[in-house]
Amino acid sequence: MQLVLPFTIAPRYTFDSLVAHEGIEGALATLRKVLASGERPLPHILLHGPAGTGKTHILHAVAEGLEHRSGRDDSVEVIDSEGNPPRFPGLEELVTREGSVESLDAVVVDDLHLMDTQAATMLWTLSNKLTRTGAPLLMASRTMPDELFTNDEHLRSRIISGLVLKLEPPEDPVRMLILDKMARDKNVRISRDVAGYLVTRKSRNVRELEKLVEILDQTSLQLKRRITVPLIKLLEKEGVL
Repeated sequence: MQLVLPFTIAPRYTFDSLVAHEGIEGALATLRKVLASGERPLPHILLHGPAGTGKTHILHAVAEGLEHRSGRDDSVEVIDSEGNPPRFPGLEELVTREGSVESLDAVVVDDLHLMDTQAATMLWTLSNKLTRTGAPLLMASRTMPDELFTNDEHLRSRIISGLVLKLEPPEDPVRMLILDKMARDKNVRISRDVAGYLVTRKSRNVRELEKLVEILDQTSLQLKRRITVPLIKLLEKEGVL
């Protein structure tokens, strides 16, 4: 069996596409309230919690809310890590380019826990630029705030100066609901047996589960077979999953 590698579908992170659960409901309520208040400037926001708790999704949902409020789809800059070891090229560009932040309502910086000393220095410079313009940093980390930037007390104080919200991972039944919603959003049908198998045997990380749905969707279309547990086991045997 020869399979074509699946393409990656860019996810759309919104509050509506997020399955709320006990571990994140408090944080969501706080963020919705802050956005609805129209407060300017917004405080810095730091989300922290283990992988798969929805940090990236929630940050992007906040960013979309800010862009909707401003009427511009380029008012929030998103900075992600790339490569191994991790780098933050978007961060460097914002720091070094003249006039790069003046028109921004916020900057999203994901994966703070992956930053080295050089990236931390750039983050400090960026935070100073944003302080002058009144735009917040919207940040996420897998580690606790007191474990971030232990050699730079000034930077750690800056990033925890606003809202610091802890996210807890969902239980497996909620993960299955999240998986089912992600599949339906992509017009993919999966059974409860399939959802249970993926959650308990493959991954409990929501982002990884989303990638698995994409792979299953593409390979099932190519093979003209429904997505079933036997199909998943076949793909595992072939090294596709």
